[in-house]
Formats: sequence, structure tokens, C-alpha cells
Amino acid sequence: MSLDSYFEKETLPIGDDDLAIPSRVAKLDTHLKFLKDNLQQMEQQIKDEEFDRLQLLKRAKELHISDDGKYKIVEIPVYPKKHVDVEALKRLAPDKFDFINQNLISKAQDKLKEQMNKIQVSIAQADVKAVISNKGLLALIIPEPKEPIGYETSVVKRE
Repeated sequence: MSLDSYFEKETLPIGDDDLAIPSRVAKLDTHLKFLKDNLQQMEQQIKDEEFDRLQLLKRAKELHISDDGKYKIVEIPVYPKKHVDVEALKRLAPDKFDFINQNLISKAQDKLKEQMNKIQVSIAQADVKAVISNKGLLALIIPEPKEPIGYETSVVKRE
């Protein structure tokens, strides 16, 4: 997607800040990279902290320590998600079971038809490459793109 599509309104006059837009974008790019790197580090720290928490809880359980005067460890029951008892549904509401069953079958058939139609017009490169190894034939079947579909904007430092 190009930047031009974002700005279809009237252009404002050039200000002093506008003259430094490339530098501002470069600073934003640097900051984004910094934030993404920190995100990875923070995700690892979260995993480490969760592991430490589990180890401490396990140790407290082994030693039968659940209260230290400031805090108390309390176990709260966690129940699984509810699930449909299919046998009960069949027994108690057989007509509704048949209706639900037909709906699910219809949904699955629609999904299968959609996938079958998609196969006729779109096949993944990996599927083709798994069967065809001739590079010349592959070049004809999977041609290199000639026209770009858009542009990615990048800011580079001047030398």
C-alpha cells in the first residue's frame, strides 16, 4: 500500500518540522526496532518469572507453607470448559440433534466445496515444487513477477 492513498486531503503548507521528516522517520524506525527487541526480551522474562513462580509454589506445597503473615497462598478451583454431552442430546432431544447434525454436515460440505474451488485457481508453490523438480519447467509454471504490487518505504542514511 502506498503512502499516497493515506493522504487524499488538501496538503498543508510546509513547516520547519516537515524539513526533517526523513530524520524523524529514521529515528522512529530505530525506536521501533528497539521496542521489538525489548518485546522479545520481556516475553522471555515473563516465561522465566512464570517458571520461578511455579517452582516456589511447588516448594511451598512440599514444605506445607501457605502463610507468612503478609500473604497467604490459596488454591482456587479451576473447572474445565463446558462440553456438550452428545449422548444426552441424542436421548433428550433427538429432533434437535438431527437438526444440529445436518447444520454441521452442511457447514463442513460448504467448507470442502470452497477448498475444492480454491484448488482449481490457486495452488501453493510448495505443492508444485514437491512434485516438479525440473527448474526450467518450474520457471514457466511459477514465473517471476514483472510488476510490483506496491512499494515499501525505507529511509537510508546519506553518506
